[in-house]
Amino acid sequence: MREHLRLNGVARHLRADLVCICMLGCHADTPATATSTPFTTDVSSTSPTSGAGSSTTGSAAGASTSTAAATSGTSDGSSASSEATLVNDVGWETGTTETKPAGCQGKIDFVFVMESDGALKGIQDQLADAFPKFIETIEEKFADFDYHIMIVDADDQWGTEVCTQDCPVLDCMATDLCCPFDDIPEGELCCYADYPCDVLDQVTECDWVLGAGTVIPAGRYASNKPCKIAEGRRYMATGQTKLSETFQCAARVGSSGDDRIGDALVASISPSLNGEGGCNEGFLRDDALLMVTLVASSYDDSVDFVYPWDWYDAVVEAKHGDASSVIALLIGVAECPFPDDYPCQFTKMFTHHLIEDRDVPDYGPAFEKATDLVTLACEDFIPQ
Repeated sequence: MREHLRLNGVARHLRADLVCICMLGCHADTPATATSTPFTTDVSSTSPTSGAGSSTTGSAAGASTSTAAATSGTSDGSSASSEATLVNDVGWETGTTETKPAGCQGKIDFVFVMESDGALKGIQDQLADAFPKFIETIEEKFADFDYHIMIVDADDQWGTEVCTQDCPVLDCMATDLCCPFDDIPEGELCCYADYPCDVLDQVTECDWVLGAGTVIPAGRYASNKPCKIAEGRRYMATGQTKLSETFQCAARVGSSGDDRIGDALVASISPSLNGEGGCNEGFLRDDALLMVTLVASSYDDSVDFVYPWDWYDAVVEAKHGDASSVIALLIGVAECPFPDDYPCQFTKMFTHHLIEDRDVPDYGPAFEKATDLVTLACEDFIPQ
């Protein structure tokens, strides 16, 4: 797959060169003085990097020339920047009458893949505070867009087995033998006080499927209630009532689950879950941009898609080989300081990406910067 993408990129450049030669030959009596005027933005657009065995895909040939700075926050408030240049498509230089490729058609699919183990329990409140800001950004920047928004818990179980078995009697304390968890402070209940025992009849097979959109978060620090997503879907869509409230409900996945970020991401956009009858039916669309947001620590416990280049290949394949139609945001550990920080490595493989350190006090600005990349992605994207 990676070699296939590389060869496709070479073929596209060869075709572009042939077109250029043809154009010059057909107008030999006219000086070739067309120039391109780059524009500058303050958003991230960096060249992808890859680990051993990974594939890298640069900007598509349909992109306008641009130079953009990528900024990654760090826990000490410092930042790192890099630049990349996107190349103009033939026929879009100044002085020609060719029209620009279609670009994005006003559709974007947002998928948030979130760890739900104890490693992120310390930032649950901070995430909860950022969720309304995320939605405010989406509603302001994409008011004219047709968007889908899905939250995915990186766990293949629903709630916690011990709590479900003990419903409706949940008086087991943290230090009692009945409590299997070792990260609950002494004196607190083993199961969260409002564990949703009263909605067990609403739990479906999809709630137990890794990669399915989250609709009833359950467990410690979770919402512990059904989130009122319209039309029985497992993702929110344009027109969703009380969008911010619904998003915040679904995104509070708690800390009683797992951290299979890679497996959950790949499954969430797979044909089996997005096709007819699948848990996420209709979420991923061929003619929409895809923005992937990972909320993760530096460690990942995936067992099916272990390495970041495997995640990358699966995402690009889901977008029919067009890596430029994907925007990646990581809220995790900035600058990939650990060799096995796969979420960070995966994020940096995409041209349009941004990484924010999970220790910063406010995630809202990072999401706003990442959504600015949609402007650049729209330039590159040619819908299927």
